[in-house]
Amino acid sequence: MTLAGTVTMVTGGTGQVGRVVVRRFAEQGGRVIVPYRNPAKWEELRAWMGALAAQVDGLPADLADQTAVERAVAQALARHGQIDHLLCLAGGFASGRFLDVGAEQWDQMLALNLLPTVLVLRAVLPHFVERGRGRAVTIGARQALEPSAGAAFYAASKAAVIVLTQSIARELRGTGVTVNCVVPSTIDTETNRQMMPKADPTKWVKPEDVAALLLFLCSPEAEAINGAVIPIYGKL
Repeated sequence: MTLAGTVTMVTGGTGQVGRVVVRRFAEQGGRVIVPYRNPAKWEELRAWMGALAAQVDGLPADLADQTAVERAVAQALARHGQIDHLLCLAGGFASGRFLDVGAEQWDQMLALNLLPTVLVLRAVLPHFVERGRGRAVTIGARQALEPSAGAAFYAASKAAVIVLTQSIARELRGTGVTVNCVVPSTIDTETNRQMMPKADPTKWVKPEDVAALLLFLCSPEAEAINGAVIPIYGKL
């Protein structure tokens, strides 16, 4: 598959999974736009990309701020004239017993996992609809479908992403725009290895596997896939 001539926006592109996705899309010849909040992380990504950094465009933006998101999308369109794919990878994990987690922590988790996805979709989807084509992919979590004890507020925030995706997909039927949700289990990142030193990471989902699935969902072969909730659980 070649992505030459396409533009992909990847939120969370400076993260441990996101940078693998950014690299995979750049390797296929596409231009990749990465909104970022931390300049140091952006510079780390550029250094890690090597020669492929020339295909990546960074835009400073707080994805929990509607004005900042709209400005970043407008800048991307002004620079590149189009966005073909939107990959909503921004998010994070936290755990805590339901009776120990207060309203502030619920707000923080929703602001981390749900709000950026909502704001970026609202900013980009009108462009997709106007062009009559576009691929958007969100990221849920296995915990949203099979929640464990101590994960209520994380699982709920990711479940909201799944429901959001399914509803938008139905709204946009017939427009040429597809919206799907990828639902990974534990991903093999350095952070997860540190958090779970006794676990077997060979059973976890590889970031490269996530990147490959996202690439497929942006391919012509995935044209008929819309509103899907796609599990990627590794060997767990």
